[in-house]
Amino acid sequence: MKIFVLIPVLLCAILSHVAFAQTAPLLGAAQGFAVLGYSTVTNTGATVVTGNIGVSPGSALTGFPPGKILSGQFYSGAPSLAGPAQIAAQAAYTNIAGQTKTSDLTGKDLGGMTLTPGVYNFSSSAGLTGTLTLDDSSDPNAVFIFKMGSTITTASYSKIVMKSGGKGVNVYWQVGSSATIGTYSTFVGNIIATASITMTTGATTTGRLFALNGAVTMDTNTAYALTAQIIDTDGDGVPDNLDDYPNDPTKAYNNYSSASGSTVAFEDQWPKTGDFDMNDLVMAYKYNVVTNAQNIVVQVIGYYTLEATGGTLGSAFGVEFPIPATSVSGLTGGTLESGQTSAVVILFTDMRDETQNWNTRLGVTPSPPITYTVTFNVASGPTLSVFGTDYNPFIYNMAGTSRREVHLPGKLPTALADQTIFGTANDNTNVAAGRYYVTKTGLPYAIDLPTITFNYPIEGTDITTAYLHFSDWAQSGGSLFTDWYSNTALGYRNPALLFQ
Repeated sequence: MKIFVLIPVLLCAILSHVAFAQTAPLLGAAQGFAVLGYSTVTNTGATVVTGNIGVSPGSALTGFPPGKILSGQFYSGAPSLAGPAQIAAQAAYTNIAGQTKTSDLTGKDLGGMTLTPGVYNFSSSAGLTGTLTLDDSSDPNAVFIFKMGSTITTASYSKIVMKSGGKGVNVYWQVGSSATIGTYSTFVGNIIATASITMTTGATTTGRLFALNGAVTMDTNTAYALTAQIIDTDGDGVPDNLDDYPNDPTKAYNNYSSASGSTVAFEDQWPKTGDFDMNDLVMAYKYNVVTNAQNIVVQVIGYYTLEATGGTLGSAFGVEFPIPATSVSGLTGGTLESGQTSAVVILFTDMRDETQNWNTRLGVTPSPPITYTVTFNVASGPTLSVFGTDYNPFIYNMAGTSRREVHLPGKLPTALADQTIFGTANDNTNVAAGRYYVTKTGLPYAIDLPTITFNYPIEGTDITTAYLHFSDWAQSGGSLFTDWYSNTALGYRNPALLFQ
């Protein structure tokens, strides 16, 4: 046992000397500032800043309220504390610029990468689309340095995840010009930009925003001046101001699938296309995946709203989650389906028992939407990056003993589905080719849209005649006409064929 312990310790010491050569810059007078602009700091919406907000040499600071500041003060003009803070921020920028790169990522998108502590260089611009994982080897204070020759831009809903569950107090982004953090992005670390910093709607960061020669623009965001003075009531290693459950050591973060929600809609006549009106079951949804301090999934909360039931088959609705059924406990709001290997939660087994009217026929008083909340605990769960927030919703109906499931294209059937009818009628499923739930013309039997306001076709109306670019979008694999459902311009839709 002593040998087993000694070797890893020595090895870690050697690796630490190499990989952790980078150092966090001293922030000095800027330490207590969460937001620091050169010309202006402007805000729109319910932004929350923990730490000081300053402008120097400028003095324009607007939008607070509606934004609010916690544990800090406002400082404007060079004679205020913002003046020396700007000088200190410039010194930190220079310190980072002088650190030797350990890896060159020029021309590569950060999305999908898992990086260990180091100094990462981009000779020009950097981008993030998707999720970047920072593997800090269980050390939430590990140092990551990112150096950009020009800009950094994140796509909407992009995310940076610290593998330890930390918030990146020693993650620094040295930006040669401007930084733009996309809508609802979840950013980690401190940004020091030569020019401006723009936090678009709903974007959050766990660190500071320092603009050395430009403005800081915010819109319903967060920023933090993390310091060593950390209050951690539940002792889970996550400061209270970053902990969504400050009094519960088993939980730390709420991770939402989207800002407002999404919608899934189905055609229930599979393997036939039927009337292809894509309104046989329409369900809006949103998830909150609760993780602990190590970003391990411990609980799932699903919010669902049944909008339409335009079919006679009495379909059931369920969702398959990427965890074993045996790991689920404390389920409320649904039923854990027996006979399944993965966790399959059924909300209802006959939609005709849920709503009186279909909500797809013009001139018929619609039934009110039905809401459901499903909650369950997860034992020995995966990390959030493995579990994700994209699951496997489906409907099914019974034809005798044949369970006919309808899933999103590319999603697999559950263990209880009748797979003998794959490839029959209009279906072009091919298990060997990894192709599921598309028609012979390349159209899906179900769609998933990033909106809760989908105007689905009226009863009996083929969706391809109501939305004129639906086929183009579907047959291109989703690369063309990505706004086919939301664009109201001429040539995109036939409003008379939509249920509104």
